[in-house]
Amino acid sequence: MKAFKLVLLVLIITFPININNEFKVSSSNGVSNYSVNQSITYQVKINFSLIHQSGPVGNYSFKFSRFNDRQPNSILTQFSGPYQESELQYSNITGSDNKPFIYRDRFNNTYDIFNASYLSPSDTIKLNQQYEITLNEVSFNDINPSEIGKYDTSNEMFSLYCNNSEVYYEKDDFNLNATSFTIVNPSDNPVVKAQKICDWVVDHLIYDDNLPNQEMGAKWAYDNQLGDCSEYSSLMITLLRCQGIPARKVTGFVITNDPSIVPHVGQEWSFYTKSNGQTYLLGHAWVEYYVPNIGWIACDPTWDETENYFNHIDYFHLNLNIGAWFSIPELPDESEFPHPCIVYIESSTFDYEYTLNLKVISINLDITEIIIIVVIVSIVGIVIVVVTLLIRSNRKKRKQSEQFSNY
Repeated sequence: MKAFKLVLLVLIITFPININNEFKVSSSNGVSNYSVNQSITYQVKINFSLIHQSGPVGNYSFKFSRFNDRQPNSILTQFSGPYQESELQYSNITGSDNKPFIYRDRFNNTYDIFNASYLSPSDTIKLNQQYEITLNEVSFNDINPSEIGKYDTSNEMFSLYCNNSEVYYEKDDFNLNATSFTIVNPSDNPVVKAQKICDWVVDHLIYDDNLPNQEMGAKWAYDNQLGDCSEYSSLMITLLRCQGIPARKVTGFVITNDPSIVPHVGQEWSFYTKSNGQTYLLGHAWVEYYVPNIGWIACDPTWDETENYFNHIDYFHLNLNIGAWFSIPELPDESEFPHPCIVYIESSTFDYEYTLNLKVISINLDITEIIIIVVIVSIVGIVIVVVTLLIRSNRKKRKQSEQFSNY
């Protein structure tokens, strides 16, 4: 028992955590039946710099996504669970020839738009931002079918996320539409339909991380039975829309691709992309579908290949955009994740570097996680103690045997 208490004390000193075993449910603003059992708060720093090297007098345009603030009480993220509570602490842009324009698109994503004109060689433009972001592990479990409301198809949500066939979301494709009706039963409620569609997508596609960095779309994924996170998401979204269920793509980064990691206060991650092609950014896409009276429910069909990510999102998914990939008309190729976006005169040359640094500043873990950690550490501690005692006992026996043999 003393050893157990000592191990627990060391654990608490090493990993300071707030114990929270509260089951949180909200019924306000059309969001309900969700639980938040764990959360991590990060300090997030973004640093971007571009140096004009040569060519005509430098003229550049920039478009940077801001991290979304995803909460039920926000007008911009109506019907969303508290997936990401984001606070911009400062934003500083130097070298721009105009005051940055804050742009909001039809999906309520927010961007910093700014220009830099007449740059001479070695002139620099910089963007520096800092956020405090809390990522909550949100799950929608045990949704009672009687609590699911009726869809209002006249709502703008349907024109944005359901009614129309779009590029990459080919809802009117005969094969995609017909397949959606073979996957589900007409009597299934939206959650059951989403579960069946998610399972089908996981079974139908083979993950391929060597695909080009370009949007391929649902029909391509369906026909080729291949995809990365983008195709998994596009196919699931399109099949949901075929069933009259509003669905949308969520894009951003994952902080780690190992969901078994348990972060600790002070832990840091660094990501970057450079003009010379060096890149370490874990860009990712996942899905949200809408259920009346329940809200937007997050799923990650790509990660659902190995763990349960249906109706569940963790504290490693960092969200930049909702609704669709944001595109820049001036870019010749439509990248599936153009971040940062830079538009420039073709004959200009430049160097740029974008870095994303995250630091854990507080954690709030489910008590069951703590119990598991304590049990594991305690077992390891007991094993070490037992092994140590056995080694000492064997040494003592050998000494006694050597002493006896000397007589």
